[in-house]
Amino acid sequence: MSGKDDLCGGGGKGAIIRQVEQSLNRRRWLQSLGAATVFQIVAEAQPGGTRLVGRVHLNPDGTVTLFTGKVDIGQGSRTLLTQCVAEELRVDPAKVRVVMGDTAITPDDGGTYGSLTTPLTAPLVREAAAEVRGSPPSSGKVDLTPPTQWKVLGSSLPNVNGRAIVTGGLKYSTDLKLPGMLAAKVIRPAAYNADLLSYETGAAEKLPGVQVVRDGNLLAVIAPDEDTAGKAAALVRAEWKEKELIDSREVFAYFKKNSTPPVANLKTRYPPLFQHGSVADALAGAERRHQAAYTVAYIAHVPMEPRAALAFWDDKELTVHCGTQVPFGVRSQLADAFGISAEQVRVVVTATGGGFGGKHGSEVAFEAAKLAKAAGKPVRVAWTREEEFIRSYCRPAGLIEVRSALDRGRITAWDFHNYNSGPASLLPPYAIPDYWCGFHRSPSPLCQGAYRSLAAVANTFARETHVEELAALAGEDPVAFRLRNIENARLREVIERAATTFGWGRSRDAAVGMACNIEKDAHIALFIEIEGAPPAVHVRRMVMAFDCGAVLNPDNLRNQITGALIMGMGGALFEQLRYDRTKVLNNRLSDYRVPRFSDVPRIEVILVDRRDVTPAGAGESPITVVAPALGAAIYRTTGRRLRALPFI
Repeated sequence: MSGKDDLCGGGGKGAIIRQVEQSLNRRRWLQSLGAATVFQIVAEAQPGGTRLVGRVHLNPDGTVTLFTGKVDIGQGSRTLLTQCVAEELRVDPAKVRVVMGDTAITPDDGGTYGSLTTPLTAPLVREAAAEVRGSPPSSGKVDLTPPTQWKVLGSSLPNVNGRAIVTGGLKYSTDLKLPGMLAAKVIRPAAYNADLLSYETGAAEKLPGVQVVRDGNLLAVIAPDEDTAGKAAALVRAEWKEKELIDSREVFAYFKKNSTPPVANLKTRYPPLFQHGSVADALAGAERRHQAAYTVAYIAHVPMEPRAALAFWDDKELTVHCGTQVPFGVRSQLADAFGISAEQVRVVVTATGGGFGGKHGSEVAFEAAKLAKAAGKPVRVAWTREEEFIRSYCRPAGLIEVRSALDRGRITAWDFHNYNSGPASLLPPYAIPDYWCGFHRSPSPLCQGAYRSLAAVANTFARETHVEELAALAGEDPVAFRLRNIENARLREVIERAATTFGWGRSRDAAVGMACNIEKDAHIALFIEIEGAPPAVHVRRMVMAFDCGAVLNPDNLRNQITGALIMGMGGALFEQLRYDRTKVLNNRLSDYRVPRFSDVPRIEVILVDRRDVTPAGAGESPITVVAPALGAAIYRTTGRRLRALPFI
């Protein structure tokens, strides 16, 4: 494996060409790695297998190679897993190479989502490395290095691809090139949904080397290069039958009217229903009751890199190089689409410029594969920013209705209904004796899917805003009110530590707010100070206390938290997909506002490092508390409760 940096996130343009060229003949490529070893590694590392050692390969030159189905989309997982191997094998991290997200040679570790790499994959990798080291087993498991003896884990190892990232050496899916590769451009309707009725391609086909492909509603031109493909696409005349969308002003009522009641299912990671006691009785006998409705808009993922894919066929075998969070899921989707077995499809994940839950599907990979099949040559499809806004799915919009009861400063009843947005973070972290929390599924006019933290943003916004309103009804300080209603010691600690560092209560006139949450086993509290009022709110300062158990890489954890907080400002203050009866109206960055450098406040992160607690993921949970904390600060400035996202 020595020198195969093109497989391990390093190398440059030449390395990517070598990788793609070698991929044209899978057997020859595997042999270049040492086929017997690779086939053994794959066989031992498949899901359901009992041996973990196959993940880790010791090379003759003293380097170590780790194989994982996880991918790095900017969150630092390559560095983290490098640390796991180096720690357990007692080697220099510089000697570790990580092969990620290649369905031909890596195990299926599930998709890179849900903050699962740290709690699930990191322990598997550590066990695999410890087994290779020859650690004596106890209780049927290998002995891992205890946190008190960590040398590499627990330290801030810099990003292993950091130099390549900042110098432009790291190549992404949009950089993929191959000699003889063709470029494709898909012809899109102006409408969000439309059926292709007819098309005229005579002028386009007069350009040298241009081929037009039509397959159902897929209409595309294939050309020798990007410029020719763009010119040819502009010459195609297509007629579409447009389909109407539900008006954005009616969408929340539409969700409720067309919803399906939740059914209890505690076997899923995000159960759609939690209930305890009798909410009706508790509400009926309460000292004080309160109810309100909250809404969140559709928003786009806006990754820095719009998606792209390079596909080619070798007889009946398909290879696709692309940036995706779910390589094995995309492999299955492609196999189903083309009626072949999963073993006949290889998905290779290149360096990926952001995903945020938006790169789960096979949209661009399918287009590239379909067009490569028609052309009989490798074909690359690269989406524009406009296509990324419109043709990918978005974060669900949602309506949340809440009823609650208060008795002597305690929340005694909680009735919480989420329509369409999702079930993540449904259950409140408060000690409430009688509650009903349910997610009602609904059809959606826009294509929707996973977004960083799923519906935890929506549900936490509604819940924490409602708790703020209850604190005001009780005439209490928001921090004191929460502490009275929280029993969880770890959540209480992060609230108290963040409040002390922030200086909560020093000025009653300050435009400040706070929110807290337990999400994916992370215990978090955020305090915010703002200036101005809608539509000109500026966040001056953020202080977050964060407890996710043992901290594996402090610097990277702070980066994850900081990035999530900044991203959360966008969805809270201004991000929103606007659309009319037929199309999305703001499909470019000049019309769709995201946080800018000038928006970034002073951010202080307090890490609670619990070495005796299994670490939880951190990529998603911090974003959940930004909107309610901002809303609370705006209320202190204006006296108005804002219950709809975005605020501006």
